[in-house]
Amino acid sequence: METLESPSPFKVLRPAITLPEIARTVEPYPLERKEELEAFYTDGVQQLQGKTRLEVLRFALEDAINDRRCYKAFLIGHPGVGKSTELARLTAHFSADLHPLQINLMRELNPGTLRFYDILLLLLIRLVEEASSPTIIGFRENHLDQLLGRVKAHLSTKWKKHLESSGVDWSLALELPLLAKIKGGLRQGRSIEQGSEEYEVSFVAELVDLTNDLLQACQQMLLKNKQRQWILIVEDMEKLGLSPDLIRTLFIGLRPSLQALNINIIFTIPVWLHFSEDATVILPSSFASCLIPDIAVYQKDHQVDSVALQALTELVEKRVDPSLLEDGAIQKCILASGGNLRDLFILLRGSMYAARSAKNHRISSENVAAAALSLRNEYRQRLGTTGSTATEVPLQEKIDRLVKIYERKDSKAEIPDPALYSLLRNRFVLQYNGTAWMGLHPLAVDLLIEFKELPIDAPGGSGI
Repeated sequence: METLESPSPFKVLRPAITLPEIARTVEPYPLERKEELEAFYTDGVQQLQGKTRLEVLRFALEDAINDRRCYKAFLIGHPGVGKSTELARLTAHFSADLHPLQINLMRELNPGTLRFYDILLLLLIRLVEEASSPTIIGFRENHLDQLLGRVKAHLSTKWKKHLESSGVDWSLALELPLLAKIKGGLRQGRSIEQGSEEYEVSFVAELVDLTNDLLQACQQMLLKNKQRQWILIVEDMEKLGLSPDLIRTLFIGLRPSLQALNINIIFTIPVWLHFSEDATVILPSSFASCLIPDIAVYQKDHQVDSVALQALTELVEKRVDPSLLEDGAIQKCILASGGNLRDLFILLRGSMYAARSAKNHRISSENVAAAALSLRNEYRQRLGTTGSTATEVPLQEKIDRLVKIYERKDSKAEIPDPALYSLLRNRFVLQYNGTAWMGLHPLAVDLLIEFKELPIDAPGGSGI
């Protein structure tokens, strides 16, 4: 992966040695830069998530690079499993062969007004940016200038109505000032006018053709001067906060375009979309798939998984000097997190603040309990319904499904339906490696005990 221009979000790249430093080493960011991976990455977590899956993805991409053909895949996993970190490791592995064109949907587009062709427009604009950089391409050929003229004509005539709200001055050259304004317009979004979407959809085929022409030219230049190929990486679809129906609509629109684009692509998507009943209609058939599962801190019999506990302990100790936690505190954080890395870092941060509030010099079990109770309250709120739509799954139906999955007496409990999808999206149910079995987040077990759906001594909870 190319060295990113922005500084690392991690202010400390070693284990925290003071309580305040914990906030700097457990930042909820993926490990993307070489120095971040060297400081914090551990192989034990990848082993738990299925090293073979990630190796298959790497081998398939390697074969495609050697054969000079495009490789397209969906990377699948729930929030907090480390998809972005594994993508960074993948692109770093192929740094001599691939140049990543990374699109972060959450940062670069407006979820409130997002339409599928906004993603294609952003791809075209980002490609122009990269192609115009002499440090990436090496030099600029005459036929590329002709292509850039076509891009400008296409944007200013076919998409002007869609982009003009950002105050774009089309008399400017198609260079950084104009590109910045166009991207700003996409990020800002605009109100959807009646009929405008149908009007713009008619230009999508031409947009894809133009993008492919530009890709082909850039590919030739990159191969000639750098001996590398492009790879498009699209992330954070599941973080946009869109309803499943809206995400389905986006992919139905994107499907023919994704199949037509002549570029290596890795697109992260929500797990539920891949396993949905209509996935074969929504998702392009030409894409491979790689699932990164959750990490099980409890086995099927609700006993602690000692291998997972050891691997996650090593991960924590990469971030926090163990002398900052009293005996047993790391294990309590891990069990309460359910193996979800995002929850684990939330708990470490919350425990640190609880310790400082109590004027402790080390994190105690009581401090971890305070952080876990706060996170449990968040889970409790997510279990409810808002009444905003008629399709919401009732509370009792979700509770009943949680009990069935916990007890493992009904083999049909893990068959996807609206109730299970809701529980998966909100992380009450976790999806594990091996035989792809499911289990409950320990905080969900705590809530079932609180609701008197399970006995007070039921194993598999946070232990708080």
